[in-house]
Amino acid sequence: MAKQNSNNKQLTAQDVYQLVSATLQEHFQLDMKNRDYTAQDIWDVLVAASVERISIEMASQLLEEAPSGTTVRTQVKAMLKNMGELPDVEKQLNKLLTAKLPRKLLKSKLPAAIDLTEIPYHGQHAEDDPYVRRGRAKSGTTHFYVFATLYVVKKNKRYTLAIVLMCQGEKAQDVVERLLAHGRELGLRIKRLYLDRGFDNNGMVAYLKKQSFPTILPLVVRGKQGGSRALLVGRKSYTTTYERRSTIYDQETLPLYIVCKYSQGKYKRKGVFHFAYIVIGALKRQPAQIAEEYRRRFGIETSYRLMNTVRARTTCKIATFRFFLVALAFLWLNLWQYVKWAYLFAPKPGPRTVLHHLLPLARWRLWLWEMIKQRLGFSLVIHIPLEV
Repeated sequence: MAKQNSNNKQLTAQDVYQLVSATLQEHFQLDMKNRDYTAQDIWDVLVAASVERISIEMASQLLEEAPSGTTVRTQVKAMLKNMGELPDVEKQLNKLLTAKLPRKLLKSKLPAAIDLTEIPYHGQHAEDDPYVRRGRAKSGTTHFYVFATLYVVKKNKRYTLAIVLMCQGEKAQDVVERLLAHGRELGLRIKRLYLDRGFDNNGMVAYLKKQSFPTILPLVVRGKQGGSRALLVGRKSYTTTYERRSTIYDQETLPLYIVCKYSQGKYKRKGVFHFAYIVIGALKRQPAQIAEEYRRRFGIETSYRLMNTVRARTTCKIATFRFFLVALAFLWLNLWQYVKWAYLFAPKPGPRTVLHHLLPLARWRLWLWEMIKQRLGFSLVIHIPLEV
């Protein structure tokens, strides 16, 4: 892929474009019989919509020789329909997501995190749509498609290994089980698991106690003075246990690490602040170390922000179609990391040092956009109808 001479090696926009195109066409087959356009034309419009964060319709209009937005959507919808129901599509998309991973990524145990992200749903949805969930108001709506992802961290590089779309009424435990099942299929061995506070309930705690890996998740503090809030006292960090009852699940004993921190104006706060973490499994750490360990989880928030910078926009009401566009966005991020790991390093003894600064995500996006514009042409004219 990268060209090399005696003085240096080169990675080109053409190399990146070919990698993206080959990965897509290897995993998906479009029915292009008796069509005026090729499969590559369809994929180019989808990639363009993603990297420019626009709709498929707009990408089609901006590219002179591209098929119409309707043609692209029709082809993709037909392909997804042929895959089967959502579980079948989910399985295929997760295979695509991990098509290119560093060769030794899964050789050792890795820290892993699971979290949720909400994609706003605007407009009127069908009453019986099982995938549109209600949530707190955000981006002008209270309805969302909710995706859960499993990702790992190795040497400060993040890779999303699995993604699932949550159904209405689906429990957090069910989502975690689905994601961990995808991880096991890949051969993932978890060193530690980090979960968001949204996963804190007695049912989840009981499930995690049966797992072979330790887990850290924040305690949801309840009560104004009593309950778990009564534990957030003092000026020193400490460990304790807490018996928590539930109207849905059995009573559970929670091993807690209470972390005391002092803020001197950071985030416009001053004074003593307490944080509580549930730590399940054998993890020999001091409370302050637990808090520092949990900070690793915030990398998943970064992956969500980056995902939204390479995600095509749509108003389509078909859940599998939206799922497809989100999975493509995570694929671009995985391929971006893969290219940096595989090619952007200087040969030398010792551990590989990746030259991340040579290929920021902005350049990755612009390279793909430029290659597609060269191939299909970029429209610089608007045709205004003389009659309306």
